[in-house]
Amino acid sequence: MSSQLDEIDRTLLTLLQDDASTSHADLAQRVGLSATGVHKRLKHLRQGGYIKKVTAVLDRSKLGLDLLCILKVTFRGNLQPDNLAELQRCIQALPEILECYTVTGSSDAIIKVAVRDHVALRDFLHRLSTQQQAIERAETCIVLQELKEGGELPLGNA
Repeated sequence: MSSQLDEIDRTLLTLLQDDASTSHADLAQRVGLSATGVHKRLKHLRQGGYIKKVTAVLDRSKLGLDLLCILKVTFRGNLQPDNLAELQRCIQALPEILECYTVTGSSDAIIKVAVRDHVALRDFLHRLSTQQQAIERAETCIVLQELKEGGELPLGNA
């Protein structure tokens, strides 16, 4: 499907990744279209599934969520369907979980968590362990420094 994107589509997507609040008029000026033309293209990109949703990126530290952690999770019985279903249910119930991925390698899943402090982390880990039976082991890594954050996709060759 990415072959259906032209240079203007890629530029619009890049601009939106940078600042999704940019007005259609400003986008139009930057890509050389009318605001109506930009509106139609963005509608097409949404309908085509290129734009999943538009959201605000909040500052964790200003909200008091200063401790960012990565959990490397090992399941009982590996990636069995029951374990995945239980993990899915559990991660939806715990708002501290920002992201979760099943992975290859020595862990079965990676979970990204944001909490206020070490007490909140302890409480989160306790809730995680009591709300499910699929996880055998969770190794907690505390993030010392974020060198790059955000999920902007490279669209130069899309």
